[in-house]
Formats: sequence, structure tokens, C-alpha cells
Amino acid sequence: MNRIILSILVLTTVAASGGCSVAYSSIRQQSDGSYLLTESRSRFLKVQGTMYRCTAAGETMQCQVIALPKPR
Repeated sequence: MNRIILSILVLTTVAASGGCSVAYSSIRQQSDGSYLLTESRSRFLKVQGTMYRCTAAGETMQCQVIALPKPR
């Protein structure tokens, strides 16, 4: 019985830890000096992406959302 409970606990922990990660999968410089940045969010059994247009402002980047994931 303890082995079953431990297995369920480990499986739940692994699923939860890998369930919500964020990665920037693409950064491309445009001819006007701005950058297109793609953010990919991985959720449990689903991946969504958001696209941003960014411009340099000193040592930081000012970004605007230009494409959102389609609602389901």
C-alpha cells in the first residue's frame, strides 16, 4: 500500500514540475532594428505561444504583444 501511495506522489510531483515551463524559442532581428520574440509556454499536454515586438531602450527591451494564442 505504501508503495502505491509513494508511486502516485512521485508521478504527481513529476507531472506538476514539468507542467508549466516557459521558453523563448525564437529571437529574430528585423530590418528596422526591432526584434521579434516568440515565447512558448508548456502546460500539461498543451503548448501555447505568444509573439512580441521588442525595441532596445538603453540596457532594457520594451516589448509589445503582437500575437496571442487562440482561445480554446
